[in-house]
Amino acid sequence: MSEEGTLKGAEAHLERLLDLGVNTVYLLPVNAADTDMDESFWSPRQVKSGFNDPRNPYRAGDYFHVDPEYGSDQDLKDFVDHAHSLGMKVMLDMVFFHCGPGAQVIKQHPEYFQLDENGKPKPGRWRFPVFDLSRSDVREYFKTVMCYYVADYNVDGFRLDVADRIVLDFWEEMRAALDRFRPGIVLAAEGQRAPNTLYAMDVNYGRPITLWPITKYFDASLKSMEDCDARLIREAHEKYTAQSPKGTLWWNHMENHDTSTDSYDDRHEKVWGYDRCTLAMAYCFAIDGVPFLFSGEEVCFDKRVSLFGHKDCWIDWKAYQDTPHARERVANIKTWVGMRKNYSALTDGETIWIDNDQPKAVLSFRRHDGASKDVIFVGNFSDKKVRVKLADGSKYKLEPWGFVFGPSDF
Repeated sequence: MSEEGTLKGAEAHLERLLDLGVNTVYLLPVNAADTDMDESFWSPRQVKSGFNDPRNPYRAGDYFHVDPEYGSDQDLKDFVDHAHSLGMKVMLDMVFFHCGPGAQVIKQHPEYFQLDENGKPKPGRWRFPVFDLSRSDVREYFKTVMCYYVADYNVDGFRLDVADRIVLDFWEEMRAALDRFRPGIVLAAEGQRAPNTLYAMDVNYGRPITLWPITKYFDASLKSMEDCDARLIREAHEKYTAQSPKGTLWWNHMENHDTSTDSYDDRHEKVWGYDRCTLAMAYCFAIDGVPFLFSGEEVCFDKRVSLFGHKDCWIDWKAYQDTPHARERVANIKTWVGMRKNYSALTDGETIWIDNDQPKAVLSFRRHDGASKDVIFVGNFSDKKVRVKLADGSKYKLEPWGFVFGPSDF
């Protein structure tokens, strides 16, 4: 969310992100949103937001054009071309479960939708018309959409909205079509269904192993540390990795567009504070998976960011990036990215949990692949200083919310 609220404004940040170490930029839906003002077809959270704006990026109006608010179709092409010139990749967000009631596709093909008893498109969850994805013609339509953005815009991948609410064979069919059209396109599921990554998807959303358990822990810690137990974070990781195909990647994050929208003025950076957020971010970089930074996290932005706010919720990067905390955060991220480049244990290795004598407060594990040095993470998820001894005999002194994250011999 640039100050201008446009793709051109966002494009101006690409060099800054490259310097930070970012290699892939993911854009929320940029195709034209439905502008229908009938609030009965707005999601409850959209109404509650108070912006009184019909545009919702996740309520498509036209799958084949950029929303004029963000710029032109050419602006998106320029954005992708600029990113590619810097060696960065671009992923778009695709929403195939539903669309807006005034969408072009619903006008042209009302038969593409689940219908009510009167033969009209039936609203589903979030009050949007829901596609009938069992139909072969609907599937062909979405193959066309995906191949269009690959061919005409040269995008490198897609984040697939509410992936687990759509039958898996739909995504497997989309994967097969893309592989025939241009192999190597990355697909990220907003979901954690175990079979996703057997064939269809390259990565699952990391909510169950990072966002949910860490949020539950830190929100509880603001009230009382007595009932907090860091082992629950470890158990969440062990549970979901055990039930997923070996090698499944997780998109690890501490915020996303849903959580930041729903938090209004109480984003994690504001509520948790700098130290907790830095610890959570370090964990996302250290644990197996793909670390994901959401808008403004890299400069400790703590103001409201709503997907319904559009230009009312822009991020003041210039003001925030010169604060002491932001400079420290940027330095940390650069260090962590550098480790991921230098130690393949962080990108290709397994997570080996290490027991310790402070299990309610401290999480400890190593990343190992046998090709590089192991990388160690020891994090103090408490508001007290701790002395901790690991099962391998190593000892650490950690400040409240402090951590150690680095190669095994540092």
